[in-house]
Formats: sequence, structure tokens, C-alpha cells
Amino acid sequence: MTNEKKYFNVSQIFFWALIALLIILFIVKSDWGLFNEGKFSRQYLFDDSMNKIAVQEEENKKTEESDDSALIKRTWQWKSFDGKTYSLRFSIPKREYESSKMVRLKSQPNHSCWNEMFNHDRKGLRNMVEGYRNIIKEQQLDYMQALQMVVSSAQNFEYTYVTNNTQPCRKIKDILGNKPSTDCKSQPYPHGCCDNVEPFAVYSPIEYAVNGAGDCDTKSLFAMAILKCLNMGFDAEMLFGEVEAGHHAMLGVCVPNPPHRNLYANDLRTGKRYYAWECTQRNDNADLGAPVWRMFKNWRVHPIR
Repeated sequence: MTNEKKYFNVSQIFFWALIALLIILFIVKSDWGLFNEGKFSRQYLFDDSMNKIAVQEEENKKTEESDDSALIKRTWQWKSFDGKTYSLRFSIPKREYESSKMVRLKSQPNHSCWNEMFNHDRKGLRNMVEGYRNIIKEQQLDYMQALQMVVSSAQNFEYTYVTNNTQPCRKIKDILGNKPSTDCKSQPYPHGCCDNVEPFAVYSPIEYAVNGAGDCDTKSLFAMAILKCLNMGFDAEMLFGEVEAGHHAMLGVCVPNPPHRNLYANDLRTGKRYYAWECTQRNDNADLGAPVWRMFKNWRVHPIR
């Protein structure tokens, strides 16, 4: 083969290679479906998103598993005023329980501590409140039935004395001269007693939900907290005053024409009348406004905001 022919062959190869390259570039530029940059980008983003979702789901699963071990789980069962039995399963994060105790310990040694504990505990009570809401909806309870259901649950546990350092359990005697036990457990008369509950001898709603130990203001504060957190139109506040046993606290509910209308306190800010509801006694022994005490004086409304 001569040099001229070799040169011609090389030129032909280069020419056709250049033509092929131009055709490929034209096809890509024309987007005939052989290579779709937009489609590729969308597919890449889709695959990347799915991978992220899978990773997130796995992380959520791990979080749920770890959170499950960090939950305090309880089941309550009780009878309401009409004799109907209710059951409530709920959980409270341990961190919320511990935080609730710290808020209580740092609160003011007066009635304002009720506000502080209520406002803190709203978050930790969400699962429990949702359980109450489900009962109301599933059982199709009307306004009064729902009130009775909630309050009867707060009444269900036996009365437990709650004291601070000003009056320890060893110094407590009831009007009959009986002394309670000092094991801080809900139990029948003469009841149990919880020592050194600072600063105001009252447990937070979360603490009551977890432990079931409480006296007048603990039980009333719990019932009021649930009614307010349900956000279903219940108008409840804390009442405090005097009865023959001494200083006392009760739940106050503003309703028209309650079963009993003898015991109430007026809210001086709004003029509303809040009827006293005793939460320390159980079921139909303490209906709304019932005259549980012979003496009822100097009662006031403490609004919780």
C-alpha cells in the first residue's frame, strides 16, 4: 500500500469518526429519549428522597423503641357515678415525670404553685388526656356524664395525706384521733401519708397520674388539669377555704343548675359561680355541689391560667 493510500484511509476514518460524534451530540441535544437529563435528575432526586425516607423511618423506629423504655405506663379502671366501669391506658415520658417534680420543688410555697404545675404538666399529660377524650367520644358522653367520668377517676384512689416539713406524717391525727401509715401509698382508712412534699404539700398532676397518691388539692388539681386540657368547653377552677377539718381545697365547676347548689364560690373577676366538687371521696358520695361538709366558709376561687 502506498503512502498516499494510507493517508486516504486515515483521513476517511477520522472523517467518519467526526460525523459519528456530531450525530451523537445532535441526538443528545435534541433529547430524543436516548438521554433525558431532566428525567435522570428527577429519578436521582426520587431515589435520593426514598433513601432519606428509609433512613428517617429507621431512625424513627429506633427512637420509638428507645422512647418505649423511657415511658411510664399505667392502666386505670374505675366506676363512675352511674356505676359504669371505665378503663384508661396511658403513658407519660419519664423525663416529663422528673421535670414535673423539679418544677414542683422550685415552685412558690403558696397557691400560685398550682398555676406553675398545671402549665408545666400540660405537655406530659397529652397521652392521658387523649385517652379521656377517646372515652368521651366512644361512649358518646354528654357534658355532665363526661364531667362525672373525669372527676370519678380522680376520686378513685384512696385519700393519701400529703405533708411538708411543717407538719410531718408522725404528727397527723384525723378528727377521730387515728394516725395514718407513713408509706405514701393509696390505701383504705386510716389511709397513707407522704412526707416532705415541698414546698406546699401538693403533688403535681403528673405525679398523681403516675403514683395515685394525693389529698384534697392534689386530686382537685389533677381533675381540673384534665378538664382544662381536654379543651371541650369544661369551665373548672381551683377553690380553697375552710371546713370543720381545717383548710381545704376542692374542684370548682361552673355549670347551670347542678344537682346541688348550696356550696359555691364566686369568681370576683368574672362574676361566675363555681360549685364545689369534693374530690377526696369516691363516686356518688361526692356529687357536684353536694354538702359533704357541715361548715363551708371563706371560700375563694383561684383561677388557673
